[in-house]
Amino acid sequence: MTPEQMLPKVTQNASYHTPLTVVAVCGNMEIAEALVAKNPKLLDLPGINGQIPVVVAVENKQMEMAQYLYNRTPVQLLFDEDGYHASLLFLNAMYYEMLDIALDLFHMYRRLALTKHEKIESIPIIVLASKPELFPSCCNLGPLKRFIYSCIQTKLPTLSEPSRSNEDRQNTLMGKLLKCLSKWTGIDEVYRLKVMHLQATKLLLGISEEVSTMGLKERSETVDEALLFAVRYGNVDFLVEMIKNNSELLWSTRTSAGTTLFLLAVEFRQEKVFSLLYGLGAAKYLLLADKDNYGNGVIHLAGYPPPNFKLDKVYSPTMQMQHELQWFKEVERVAPKIEMERVNTDELTPIEIFRKEHEAMRLAAEKWMKDTAMSCSLVAALIVTVTFAAIFTVPGGTDDNGRGRPFHLHDRQFVVFIVSDLVSCFSACTSVLVFLGILTARYSFDDFLFSLPAKMISGLSLLFVSIAAMLMAFSSAVFTIFEGPWIIAPTIFLACFPALLFVVIQYALLKELILSTFGKGIFDRNMKSWL
Repeated sequence: MTPEQMLPKVTQNASYHTPLTVVAVCGNMEIAEALVAKNPKLLDLPGINGQIPVVVAVENKQMEMAQYLYNRTPVQLLFDEDGYHASLLFLNAMYYEMLDIALDLFHMYRRLALTKHEKIESIPIIVLASKPELFPSCCNLGPLKRFIYSCIQTKLPTLSEPSRSNEDRQNTLMGKLLKCLSKWTGIDEVYRLKVMHLQATKLLLGISEEVSTMGLKERSETVDEALLFAVRYGNVDFLVEMIKNNSELLWSTRTSAGTTLFLLAVEFRQEKVFSLLYGLGAAKYLLLADKDNYGNGVIHLAGYPPPNFKLDKVYSPTMQMQHELQWFKEVERVAPKIEMERVNTDELTPIEIFRKEHEAMRLAAEKWMKDTAMSCSLVAALIVTVTFAAIFTVPGGTDDNGRGRPFHLHDRQFVVFIVSDLVSCFSACTSVLVFLGILTARYSFDDFLFSLPAKMISGLSLLFVSIAAMLMAFSSAVFTIFEGPWIIAPTIFLACFPALLFVVIQYALLKELILSTFGKGIFDRNMKSWL
């Protein structure tokens, strides 16, 4: 084909994808290099949706392809006319986490991050505010990966393409082994994560400095909306950096309903954002006294239920109710006392709103607690019946001299059987009583804060102990009756399976209940001054 034959025919009634936009979707580098070498004009031609190949590659998460096409796309093309291609590429590069491209574009034209293009619905700064996962504070790593994260030394990468020598080195046996090792240990993943955090932080610092040069009217059209998005999504890093350099934003930013940043944090149940109040000193009391256009103060908003996407993250209806009570009690603790007596435009106090709006949640939590307690108590009662009967039908039989002494009374396996059976029976009895206490509770709102979750934790824990002890008693009875090493391994394996299955099924519930009830809490009261 000649270079001209590779260009699509565009008629008045139809348009077509170019070969390069098709390749940008699938990420085939070999074909892309051949196409660009044959006709570089393909870099300039948009496809059906009006997007040039580099933008198509970014939208389809083809990172290597996107870097290759970006290095070859003329800068003049990106910023020609109204800068549509540059704006779209910058926005998509942030959304799809290709921050090296976003940083390069930002260095060319800093105001790009704060400018709304008439053909594009969103603004780059709002996209950055809506992605807390780009920043370190939303990084939830396990102990090993957290250690690797702290040890890795990183620097900001450049957009230079990998050379052929680097590729050949990676294809050697040693290169493949190192690549597999870094992938298996998680080092590769953690390294990329830390690089992304560095890039996002540098981009945020630059945008924050650019905001400082804007006028009030220009700022209110873009930055205020970005701050509100940051609160909704819990992007603490974005909020802290923007407000540190532009402290007036803390007081001036409001929604159309008159809701301030921290009122919005309560409404959307963003505990990390609300915890920033503790680092403001006495200024927090002025912020806590704010009200929206409907007369709702901070405690009123804590009385309304949160959005569904926040409730979906909580494990069970009981924990949802507990989480809501923790929010209400904490806001009540830090807000001025007079706020508890104030009424909104509907003539309702905060506690009246809470009870009215959370009644359905309380009923759902009550049903869940009763159903769970009933099911668990049936299992515990069955264990009591079995273990109680087992003590009178001991393994190996008894003598016939009238005393009924077991033949294996002095065997170690028999002693283990007796002790395990007693532990299982008494644990099951206790758990039945605990679950009975749950079934007969009054189920007031305050009971869901500590009393009912604590009873459920103790009941489930005792039930697990009784199951484990029952399995141990059964195994020791088998070892008493059947002598020989051949029976030990299969018995231990089969006995461990039900106990492990119970742990796997109930671990998530128990873990969340324990952390929520006895943990350090969802708020950081030791927040240091940050403004």
